[in-house]
Amino acid sequence: MSDSGEGCLKALSGMTMLDKQAQLEAIKASANVLAASLDADLFVYNFEITPPFDVMFIKKVSAREHPRPNVVLFLTTEGGSADSAFRMMRFLQAKYDHITIVVPGWCKSAGTLMCIGAHDLIMCDSGELGPLDVQITKVDEMDEQKSGLAAEAAFEKLQQEAFKFFIQFVRDFGASEYRVTLKTASDIAAKMTTGVMEPIFDKLDPVTIGEDYRSNRLALAYAERLNIHSKNLNRSRSYDALDNLLAGYESHGFVIDKKEAENLFKRVKPLAAEMVDLVDLMGMEAVFPRSRRMEQAPKMEFLNDEHEATKAAAEPGEKAAPTRSADRSSRRGNRSSGLHGNPQAGSSEEQTIGSWEIQENGG
Repeated sequence: MSDSGEGCLKALSGMTMLDKQAQLEAIKASANVLAASLDADLFVYNFEITPPFDVMFIKKVSAREHPRPNVVLFLTTEGGSADSAFRMMRFLQAKYDHITIVVPGWCKSAGTLMCIGAHDLIMCDSGELGPLDVQITKVDEMDEQKSGLAAEAAFEKLQQEAFKFFIQFVRDFGASEYRVTLKTASDIAAKMTTGVMEPIFDKLDPVTIGEDYRSNRLALAYAERLNIHSKNLNRSRSYDALDNLLAGYESHGFVIDKKEAENLFKRVKPLAAEMVDLVDLMGMEAVFPRSRRMEQAPKMEFLNDEHEATKAAAEPGEKAAPTRSADRSSRRGNRSSGLHGNPQAGSSEEQTIGSWEIQENGG
């Protein structure tokens, strides 16, 4: 078995002989070595992608005073809001020169949207993405959603059935003992088809169909904007990965594994050998998403320490040389300053939002 496959399977099993504190220290040591090797910050996000956690994510990353020029994001999520996913990834694109997303386990829906904004995608053998069809809350239903493509699919199916009814009625009249012209047969068939299909079409709400269409257009618009920066989607006249992600899969839960992802993205890599130990040490946290339903808190934190070279240059009496990411921020302006976020989010020093406490240091 390859090193990448072995590391993923170890993480999936969650087996470790280390106690909790030793595990945390080992994660930190491994992350620091990897960060130095890649010249990148390592950040883990494991939770749904929704407000106010998008703002918490931005504040958490912004709080690092001496970032490296690149970032590696270990992303595990059930999905969430397209708005939040776009906000988080655009922030990373503005802050870092190069973005790599590592997918050790589940990275569904809004998580897949974030992956579109990454320059490189690293997928574990147990990693999986999901389609981008927007999920819409059903009317008068608690915590139950439907695909934004459902109404469109229903309308297309009814059109097909109405045409089949019409053709069959015309053929039946033509084969009957009654001598009628094609025009007469067509008129009668049209009236019969209308009588059969009209009550069904009346149940379709044009406003709902329009709203669902606009919701799916939102995912398209966000994905196109993120891909302008990353240029990682396979898009050509003969094959458009974005169209496939939006409407090419049979269900929202469709498993997009590494092999399938290689058709969608230009740069999909296996788990690098130097990452195997780190993913192994992270264990189940790297594979299965945390969830409100399980009364779990979000996990978002840097795995590596601050960049020591930049910190040393910033000591009193010495002027720190600006990093590439800092130089970009000074030219473009701080994009996070325009975010109002959730009024309950509080200051960047706060570690709680309502009853949700950020899990740090493996907590």
